[in-house]
Amino acid sequence: MKYSKRLYQIAIIFILILVVLIGRLAQIQLIEPLSFSKHQVNLIEASVNQRTHSVALDDGRGKLNDRFGELLHEIHVPAIILFPFLYEEKEKLTKVAEILPISSYELESQLTNQSKPLVLRDKITSEMIDEVNDLKIQGAYGQMLTTDGDPEFAFHFIGAIRQNPNLVKKRYKDRVEKGLIHPHSMMGVSGLQYAFDPFLISEGESKLIYHVQQSGRPLFGLDVKYTAPANPYYPVHLQTTLDQQAQTILEDAFNQANITKGGAVLLDVETSDMLGMISRPLPPKKDPEKPGTENAMLLPQTPGSIFKIVTAAAAIERNHNIEGRKFNCSQNTYNDGVEARELGILSFEESFYQSCNYTFATLLNEMMEQDAKVLDQYGEMLGLTKRVGWTDDVFHLEDFRHYPTERKNTLWADETDRHVSRAISQTAIGQLNVQLSPISVANMMATIARGGEQKQVRAAQSVLYKNGNTLVEFEEKESQSEPLSHYTIKKLQSLLTGVVQNPKGTGYPSFHNLPWGIAGKSGTAEKGDKSVYNKWFTGYFPANNPKYALVVVDLEADSSSTSTNKVFAQIVEQLYSLEHPDRALGN
Repeated sequence: MKYSKRLYQIAIIFILILVVLIGRLAQIQLIEPLSFSKHQVNLIEASVNQRTHSVALDDGRGKLNDRFGELLHEIHVPAIILFPFLYEEKEKLTKVAEILPISSYELESQLTNQSKPLVLRDKITSEMIDEVNDLKIQGAYGQMLTTDGDPEFAFHFIGAIRQNPNLVKKRYKDRVEKGLIHPHSMMGVSGLQYAFDPFLISEGESKLIYHVQQSGRPLFGLDVKYTAPANPYYPVHLQTTLDQQAQTILEDAFNQANITKGGAVLLDVETSDMLGMISRPLPPKKDPEKPGTENAMLLPQTPGSIFKIVTAAAAIERNHNIEGRKFNCSQNTYNDGVEARELGILSFEESFYQSCNYTFATLLNEMMEQDAKVLDQYGEMLGLTKRVGWTDDVFHLEDFRHYPTERKNTLWADETDRHVSRAISQTAIGQLNVQLSPISVANMMATIARGGEQKQVRAAQSVLYKNGNTLVEFEEKESQSEPLSHYTIKKLQSLLTGVVQNPKGTGYPSFHNLPWGIAGKSGTAEKGDKSVYNKWFTGYFPANNPKYALVVVDLEADSSSTSTNKVFAQIVEQLYSLEHPDRALGN
């Protein structure tokens, strides 16, 4: 009896265990297959993923093209993709190896114990892709993969992308809820990637997938599948204004000059399109948003003597007692001592060529006795009192900006300074609280070179659907500000040319022998540390038929530094050689 009773108890235990197992199996396969346990695991999806090999071909994010339609930053590279089960297909692997610059033994070695497809890029050509695909071997495929190019090239213009699920959910709530965007999609955090993220963010990647058995062998009857978003219009292409050759010239010039903090902006004079932009320092690769590495070309900086252009424009436009007048340029800015550079008695024009502080301090003090807002008026006419980046409403995006991190300039920080002679004198020569962004200075030069017509600075021309049709076109936009008179513009053009062509001009030593005539102005601004200066040179060229407007600035220069002039001159020479290869310097 005792034996039978014990068997009965054991049977009951087995039955209970079996019931629990059946219940658990039912829970897994029938009751909660889509949201198992407190972690809400999708068991079906997990099972499929466990038995799926895949290789991403494209992340689905919108592409950036240069002004000529060529891809920026991302490049297509030829690749051969080999799935792991080919390790056991010796004959097929040998056929593939005969095409590639690698032996079958090396291929076998690399495929040993592989759990994911092997992607070969080194020394692979587009011809090899075609030959491998012609073999029609399951598990061996040739593809053009999208991969990152040089991450430092035009970094501050192009920008960076990162994963930030919480921000994606916040910024694109409706699209995430509708399943159009995955929370883990890469999003732009700087540059154009940030500005145009609503257009560029991925709606799904394209990839090759292969379902396998537990042993790694392919499931019977299944071939490699190509999966991609069903929308035939995406991903889009952003047609930027960047000229890759011009950008390379800027990068080379800065790298050779070893300017650690500063940058350059190159604009097309006709359109004010951004052709090239560079800012230093670059952020570390793992922290593209590191403080202190922002795009300095969009941030106001102390301009020094290049601000005399504005003071000069006011004096010319108002006909303020400058014709035939002489100024004692041996006097300092405040007319209470001797200037370090004793320039002697100079005319208004000579004062501009040689950058005499006394002349422009005197003129602004006189003009502000009559009108305390005189600088504001002419600063506005030259595009310095507002942001200059392209701005407009686009679809449901109000006040859409090509340069969302651009900051406004400052002419006066304290209203009482408008009535203090020494403060006015410093402001006249671009010191005290005057702060101008390099992008606005470059656009001011383009405005003068164009004849006074103000335009906003574009970073992109259009957004194109995948099929090439236009989604959005960013047309050139003129400013509504009143322009300077034709006479004033012609006079400013003459003054800027004289800075370089007059033997005593500040730009003569560096620029008078360049292949293109230059019109421009230098600037040196004291910073808080008396041993550190902002060094500028800004101008346009060719002077008689302007095509380019350029500003170069070193934001941590010493008093004797001439790096900005050297960089400016090198960029001019290289652009000339680019347009005239038959007359390149040294030939």
